[in-house]
Parts: sequence; structure tokens; C-alpha cells
Amino acid sequence: MQIVVNGKIEPKFVEQLVTEEKESFAQQGKKIAKIILTECGSEIEIKSYEKSPIRRVRRITGYLANTDNWGAAKLAELRDRVMHTNVNAMTDTTPVKTGVTLRVNGLVYESVVEGPGLRDVIFVQGCPHRCPGCHNPGSWDFEGGTVVDIADVVASIPSSPLVSGITISGGEPFCQAVNLLEVAQYIKDRGLNLWVYTGYTWAELLTHPDPAVNQLLALTDVVVDGRFEQDKADLSLPFRGSANQQLIDVQASLQAGRVILWRCR
Repeated sequence: MQIVVNGKIEPKFVEQLVTEEKESFAQQGKKIAKIILTECGSEIEIKSYEKSPIRRVRRITGYLANTDNWGAAKLAELRDRVMHTNVNAMTDTTPVKTGVTLRVNGLVYESVVEGPGLRDVIFVQGCPHRCPGCHNPGSWDFEGGTVVDIADVVASIPSSPLVSGITISGGEPFCQAVNLLEVAQYIKDRGLNLWVYTGYTWAELLTHPDPAVNQLLALTDVVVDGRFEQDKADLSLPFRGSANQQLIDVQASLQAGRVILWRCR
């Protein structure tokens, strides 16, 4: 971590402010790359910069291999996944509010790492699993992120005619299952396929007490289930981070009454 001090600030105050800033970031699951302290008369201005999550993302999405060779646009996409997005600014019109809200961590458009083809990705906020090694710990806090009306979300997807599907990730999507139902129905009505990443196992989803979980499953094409487990991490796996996670063909599995794995067609 780099600390830059502009002005005559006593070392004890520098140490105190840096400690407080580090603790604040740690509570959000973030790390600080740089802190700039600037003396402004009787006040001290603090600017903190978050450590890039790109290296942590690489462990999870390593099936693309050699992220060091990705271009600036791809690296920017990975950074954007942990940034809040003003979805109103993505559209030319003001959507009619529904009163149904989502707490989101961010949105990524035209992604190639959360399922097959070109996809728009909705990252929801709040996760009870908090897996060690998670690529997006900033999405854990249920009070974090940004609360948006689902009208704003659906108005921004699909972002391009080339987008073939939408992925909902997190955070934990099934913690906001009832709020996501209208979004999922909108996605399906437009002929797009829907993938959902979850820390719950398939068995946990089927026995979940919230009826909205099964309703959301009924609209989902593929679920990537299970918590990320560091000791089972495998960079060769497509669309998942650890070997315990499954790519489940939801509709085939529900019909068969057993897990049917999704196969790339």
C-alpha cells in the first residue's frame, strides 16, 4: 500500500487516519492500494484508492487463460463488475417505475465470462455465503450496493442485438428471488436465455422455504450452483471456479427429478 502525505501532518495522525481507512475498507471486503493525505488548512483531505480486483477475478474465470494478455477493454470490464452503475444513464428514456426494487452491486454489458456467448450481467448485492477467495467480496454486505427500480434494470438490457443471454450473479441472487421474478420474465419474453450463479446447492434450492426461489428456477435455463471452494479451484473449468460447482440444465433437471448437467451445444 502506498501512502502519500502532502503538507506537514504529524506522523501519529497519519498512522491513525491510515488505520481507520484500512478498517473501513476491510469491512466492505476491499483492500486499499493507495492513500493520499493532503493538509487543507485546519483540515486533512483523504483520498483512498481500492486495490484492483483483477487478480482475484483471474482465479475464478481462469478458463479464459492468460488474463495478462487481455486488452484494456477486457480489463476494464472486470473492474466495472464491482462498480455501481447508474442504469438511468444507460438509456435515452426514463422508464416508468414499478415500485419493485433490487439492491445491485453493478451491471456489466457484453461480457464473455459468465456463460456462453455475449451476455449482459446483473450483479446483485448481499450474500450470506462469503466464500474465502470470493472474486467479488464487495457484494457481500446486504446494506451495500445501490437500490434501483427493476424498470431501470430491464430498460438497459439487452445492451446490444448481439447479446444472446443474461446472467444474474452476485452476491446471492436467490436472496432477492421475489424481486428478480419480473426481471427474469422480461428476459424470457425477449427470447434470451437466463443463467443464474448461486452459492446454494441444487438440493438447497429445491428445499428452500421461499416459494419465489422455485418460481425463479422455473424461468431459469442454467444454474451454476455451490459455494466457491479454494481447495477445489480449477482454472480449466468452463464458467465456474471450483470443481464442486455444477452447470445445471434447470428445465431438464426439474422434469427428470434429478440433476441433468448442461452441455455446451
